[in-house]
Parts: sequence; structure tokens; C-alpha cells
Amino acid sequence: MLKKLLVALVFAPVMAFASAAAPVQFQEGVHYDVVAEKATAKPEVLEFFSFYCPHCKAFEPFAQALDKNLPKGVSLTKHHVDFLQVAPPELQQSLAKAYVVAKNAGQGDRIADVIFDYLHNQRASFSSEQDIRNLLVVNDVPAMLFDSGMVSQAVNDEVAAMKKSQDHYSEAKVLRGVPTLIVNGKYQVKFSGLSQQNFQQDLDAVVAFLLTKKD
Repeated sequence: MLKKLLVALVFAPVMAFASAAAPVQFQEGVHYDVVAEKATAKPEVLEFFSFYCPHCKAFEPFAQALDKNLPKGVSLTKHHVDFLQVAPPELQQSLAKAYVVAKNAGQGDRIADVIFDYLHNQRASFSSEQDIRNLLVVNDVPAMLFDSGMVSQAVNDEVAAMKKSQDHYSEAKVLRGVPTLIVNGKYQVKFSGLSQQNFQQDLDAVVAFLLTKKD
């Protein structure tokens, strides 16, 4: 499944001008799975991801475009997970905090691209929170902003909420890997069911469909 997903994500930009249309009707088990009995009270879109995940790097441009294409009042909330085996959970949590600091400063997408590039294109690594700080400061995040943000109660609360959400969906056996996209707490998008030729179009459409789906 991961190989199919990676193929879809890698080739979708190249084939974006193909003429195939998005499915007229999205089907359970093909384009999405039902993962909970009840939907959230308010529409929401959650993405679970990790900067260490190559599939998440490939998905990032689509996630950023999806966020811009969502209906008014709905945004994509990104939750950085800490369960990948490539780094200690504490370091992965520091990355989550650094991302939140950048996001709250209006630089989330830009810094996400910087971190993905650092880990996957430059094939560099982090050994400490100081390494993360150095990367962000070099990429125009003020040192004072980073330092104050990393100890901010608001930032720590937001990262704790990420962890709580991660644990909830992991215990429910919904979150088995990344990237994972969950709509209204009830539906999980199946990337493998979306068109390779029109991946962004299908992604936007299935999310819009699920946001308003009434059962």
C-alpha cells in the first residue's frame, strides 16, 4: 500500500494535466473508510504526519494545497507524530514544538518545507533540539521567537493535544502509519483510491464530500 501511495504522490504532479475526472460519487471502502460511529460537532480535517516520513514529504504539497482549498471556516490541522523508530520520541516532540512555533508565527508551510528538505534532500539529521534551533534560525526564524516559543505554555499545550489525538487514534487502531488524513473524526481518506492523474482534484473533492456527509 505504501508503495502505491508513494507512486500516486510522486507522479500526480507530473500528470496533473491529464483529462481524467474525479469520481462522481465517492464510495466507502474505496475512497474512504468509516473509523468512528459519530462525527465531530464541527467540521475538521486532521493530518497525522512526521518530518522523518518520505511519504509525508511527498504528500506535503498536496496537503498545503488542500488547506487553501478547504471551505471557509475549515482548516487543515497538522499533528506531528512521535512514534517513528528513526529518532527518539523526545526529539520528534521537539520537532512538533518547532513546527507549532513556526506555524503560530505564520511560517508553518515554509518551515515544514525547510525541515523536509533538510532531512530528505540534504540527508542531514538532528541530534538535539539545538540542531533544530540552528536550522530554523538560519532560515530566518528569529532566535528569540524560537526560544520563547519552545517554552511557551500555549505551544506545549498544543503539542500535548497532538499527542493526545495521536494516542486516541492509535488505540482505536486507526492511526497505523503516516500520512493519515481524518475528516470530522469519522472518516479516513484512502489515498490509494484516488486518481493518480488527478490526485489533488480527487483529494480536494473527497474531503469536501466527507465534510458535508450526513449519515
